[in-house]
Amino acid sequence: MSTATAPRARHERQINLQNSTFGREFDKALDRVIVRHRGLSFFTDEQIAEIRAEMIEREWFRHKLNRENRMRLASKDAA
Repeated sequence: MSTATAPRARHERQINLQNSTFGREFDKALDRVIVRHRGLSFFTDEQIAEIRAEMIEREWFRHKLNRENRMRLASKDAA
């Protein structure tokens, strides 16, 4: 591992440890950084596109699951 990537690897390990130990700490920290920088300008265009795609995929899955649950409950009520 080169000396340039050593601090990044150490930081990533620490972030992963904190995030799994205390819950949504990464998400909370990211929210604070976004507010502090007044937006998402520190992300690359590719990262923004990936974040957007992930959000859309998760929202569609949530919507689909809710619709299936409503249909299942409606069929139980009708029976």
